[in-house]
Amino acid sequence: MTTPAPYATAERPEPYPRLKRASDGSVVAGVASGVSAHLNVDVLLVRVVFAVAALASGVGLFVYAGLWMLVKAGDVHPVTGAFSERFAGKLPRGVNGLIIAFAIVGPILFATLGAGLSLAALLPLIIVAVGAFLAWRAYDRGLSGTTGIISVVSGAVLVFSGVLFMVLSWQGNDSFGSAVLAVVLTLGGIGALVVPLGIRMWNQLSEQQAAKAASDERAEIASRLHDSVLQTLALIQKRADDPQEVARLARGQERELRGWLFDSEEKTSQSVFAALDTACGEVEDLFGIAIRPVTVGEDIPLAEDTKLTVMAAREAMVNAGKHAGVDSVDVYAEHLAGELSIFVRDRGAGFDSESVPEDRHGIRDSIVERMNRIGGTAKIKSTPGEGTEVTLTIAS
Repeated sequence: MTTPAPYATAERPEPYPRLKRASDGSVVAGVASGVSAHLNVDVLLVRVVFAVAALASGVGLFVYAGLWMLVKAGDVHPVTGAFSERFAGKLPRGVNGLIIAFAIVGPILFATLGAGLSLAALLPLIIVAVGAFLAWRAYDRGLSGTTGIISVVSGAVLVFSGVLFMVLSWQGNDSFGSAVLAVVLTLGGIGALVVPLGIRMWNQLSEQQAAKAASDERAEIASRLHDSVLQTLALIQKRADDPQEVARLARGQERELRGWLFDSEEKTSQSVFAALDTACGEVEDLFGIAIRPVTVGEDIPLAEDTKLTVMAAREAMVNAGKHAGVDSVDVYAEHLAGELSIFVRDRGAGFDSESVPEDRHGIRDSIVERMNRIGGTAKIKSTPGEGTEVTLTIAS
């Protein structure tokens, strides 16, 4: 039996659509392509909207940069709709580059001119923007190769060069203000380089932990199947000529598998529901009938009175297995509002309670009297030809 590759990552279906950046074929970072695919909007229209929004005090740039940092890259297919088709062949090949340049330079230019600064003040901002762009692109493509490392180093040099240029260009008489400005700009430059890298490292660590958990779960399932199901199938193959034994093995394996799949880890043999499951399994194996217990409410520790209640329920199951002539028995237990109730029902032969012989101690002593001794109640309803229902109730 082959074991799964350690920490192998597999694409799981998303519970709902998630925004992803395009990992291939992106112009800058794949944000516009990801938004286009997520919203089913023409990709060229999305790029134009980002460019126009960038003129509104740089809002488009900040939104794009935020999505670049926070949204994971993936396999997406941007929409090419009527807007792109209308201008297909009419726009120059470098239209995407022009839109990007307009989106970056436009807000910086407007802000600079609006503040009454010279065009020379644009230079450090452009240097910082180019440096951050180189570093972020390298983060997307990976840092394992020489090219990625060179891009990050070059980007860092450009960012800090631009920051230094801005600090040295500051014309102020307040030395304290100049020092604060230098610290703020330096921290901003460090953040522009470190924050995106930290987010990507966190995402990679989360993906590795999820992959490890999935790999461990697959190994646990494989071990369970090997130790239980496969061994039972081998026994069934060896005893194929004994139908009763095959049925017993199959029922026992089904019971074990159901318990592993659906029972909580806190459920132990010292609880009421677990003891009831055990009793159902014993009667199943003893009489070759199917019993599927259904439990509702909070499980509670097994005390003396609840233990006797489970034993009374087992006796009701035994009676059904002996006398009802059925292939299955229904068992339902609930613990609600401080009261434990167990219902055992079969759709078999049934009986007339008035004609039960005095020497039949199973119902009277093992069920009714046992429940009376512990302060509980036992109600038995049976109709010949329709079956029997036993209801056991006790305060818990």
